[in-house]
Amino acid sequence: MKRKTDFIMQNVAGENLLVPLGARMMDLNGLITLNDTAACVWELLAQERTLAELASAVAERFDVTPKLARDDVQTFMDEIAKMGLLES
Repeated sequence: MKRKTDFIMQNVAGENLLVPLGARMMDLNGLITLNDTAACVWELLAQERTLAELASAVAERFDVTPKLARDDVQTFMDEIAKMGLLES
């Protein structure tokens, strides 16, 4: 899995925001705010990654169990897939 390049993450006043670029600006009705875990996963998705790789990185960085990390990453991946933010 890898993220599309038509969004960038910006930190504004301590909030991690996904900002659409180009034509995507017209498609989005609002901003996407990411918590620290989602922001970490978004950054990792700059390169092709498996769910297992993402979950392992989250578990290590945030000191959570592998199962919790996998569940959280899967939820985030499902959400951004619905929004069309992942490459096919």
